[in-house]
Amino acid sequence: MNKREQKKDLLLDTGLAVMATHGYNGTSIKDIVDAAEVPKGSFYTYFKSKEDFALAALERATEEREQESRALLQNRDIPPLERLSRYFRDYTGACDSGVTGGCFIGNMCQEMSDSSEQIRLKVRQLLRNNTQAIEDVLEEARLNGSLTSPLSSAVLAEFLFNAWEGTVMRMKASKCREPLDAFLALLPTVVGQADAA
Repeated sequence: MNKREQKKDLLLDTGLAVMATHGYNGTSIKDIVDAAEVPKGSFYTYFKSKEDFALAALERATEEREQESRALLQNRDIPPLERLSRYFRDYTGACDSGVTGGCFIGNMCQEMSDSSEQIRLKVRQLLRNNTQAIEDVLEEARLNGSLTSPLSSAVLAEFLFNAWEGTVMRMKASKCREPLDAFLALLPTVVGQADAA
């Protein structure tokens, strides 16, 4: 990695941490460059605007999580519905400590969907990718007989991910894990797990 790429990564990583804490509107370009300890002009070498930075930050925020999720959700050594349960349970740690910060993607959606079409479309794409991954696991569970719900895998995936985003928002608002515990307790019933009590 050359120095140019290193500086861009530094701006993205430090600026993402600032934006995740203070939100899009609560973060200025000065805040980003101050956190990275680089001159303000350096920002414009890599990003056209704060919106352009936010789009890159959204990509960065999902890169590592998507790799981890893919490894878990595609691991055929673990039963599909167990993979799904682990995915939701483990996702909390990736959502900026879950209880306090919420999910960066969800936060950007709530804050910016009405004011930035580019950010809205990027968030929509990233959320759709997550929903598709869940749908694929549900379909695998249906094929092996562990998923008994009469609802389609697509509808279940959409419902589960929407419920999950609400769970993360409630965890942030209440600063406790009770919403997560309730979500995980109901997950087997919602998917019609064959061995659910």
